[in-house]
Amino acid sequence: MTKILLVEDDKSLREIYGVRLLAEGYDIVSAGDGEEALAMAIKERPNLIVSDVMMPKISGFDMLDILRSTTETRGI
Repeated sequence: MTKILLVEDDKSLREIYGVRLLAEGYDIVSAGDGEEALAMAIKERPNLIVSDVMMPKISGFDMLDILRSTTETRGI
C-alpha cells in the first residue's frame, strides 16, 4: 500500500485531506509542521509527501531542502 505523509498545519484541512486519501486506499501518516514532518519522514519512510508551504517552524520549501539533503529521505 502506498504511504503518504500529509503535512498541514491547519488541523481541519489535515483531517479532510486525510479522510479523502484514506477513502482512496492510501495509508496516511500526518504532521502538523515541518519539524514534525522531518521526524515522520525518517521514521515512516513514506512513498510520497504532500505538504503545505507556509507552516510554523519550518516552511514546506525548507523542509523539502532538508529532506533532499538527508541520506535517509533523499529518495522520497
